[in-house]
Amino acid sequence: MAHSSAYKAIEIDDDELNATELQFQNFSSSNSTTNPPAGNMSSAGNTSSASTPQPRPTGFGSASIFEPARPTTQQEQAAKSPIWSIAYYSKFFDVDTNQVMERCFASVIPKDNFLDVMAGSPDLYGPFWIATTVIFVLFVTSSIVDSINAYINGTTYQYNIFQMTFAFATIYIYAFLIPLLVWGATKYFGCQPDLLEMFALYGYALTIWIPVSVLSVIPIELARWILLGIGAGVSGVFLIRNMYPVLQRAEAQVAKIILILVIVLHGVLALILKYKFFAYNPAAPAPPGGDVPPVDTPPKF
Repeated sequence: MAHSSAYKAIEIDDDELNATELQFQNFSSSNSTTNPPAGNMSSAGNTSSASTPQPRPTGFGSASIFEPARPTTQQEQAAKSPIWSIAYYSKFFDVDTNQVMERCFASVIPKDNFLDVMAGSPDLYGPFWIATTVIFVLFVTSSIVDSINAYINGTTYQYNIFQMTFAFATIYIYAFLIPLLVWGATKYFGCQPDLLEMFALYGYALTIWIPVSVLSVIPIELARWILLGIGAGVSGVFLIRNMYPVLQRAEAQVAKIILILVIVLHGVLALILKYKFFAYNPAAPAPPGGDVPPVDTPPKF
């Protein structure tokens, strides 16, 4: 009996050992399917990531618990806005002061291609405020010129608000309507221009007229003509230099016609500025025969 009971105990222990080993083998095999060996960590990780969909990163980069998701940029928000909303046009004004100043200097001293200076991101902020500044400066300087004219001629200075209205019409037409017409003509003949770049070219080309307007209050006719030539020459070279690569895409005859049209309109602007805002009217000559009207003198007592 003792032998039989001992045999049964050994047999039970063997059964438990086999069951334990079997359970251990099943556990290791399941782990082998889920957890690969250390040597194949990268390959297994790729397999796992390929089979499991991963969330796409938001913002500018992949966000983590230490770096929360960033909001969308102004350009992305503007792109999602309808065209009739103000937010849609905010992307055209997304520039800082340094960029505007750099583009202003590049238009006055045209060393490099202005399209390269803009780096594919033209704006409307600079053209709008440059045109508005030119209008204000023209009105102020023309008022100073009129007051000097009145002083030289011995007449009374009269304030003329029409100068402001005329400056608004002249500058805004040149800054926004003329580039729109040039863009339409070049696009019709297959040049494929960018409308925003055309606005930027014409807008920044007005920068040179700010110092020219200030210096044109000098009552010396030759000096004013020299200043006018400098302003027209610098802005004209700036326009032609940056517009010529676009015009080359059209036929040679068409490109010449458009180029001549640009030069003529630019010359018209310069002459309007000269004779409307920078002109000094000389004193009227005395009538012939010495018929000068008498001057009233106070009575003597």
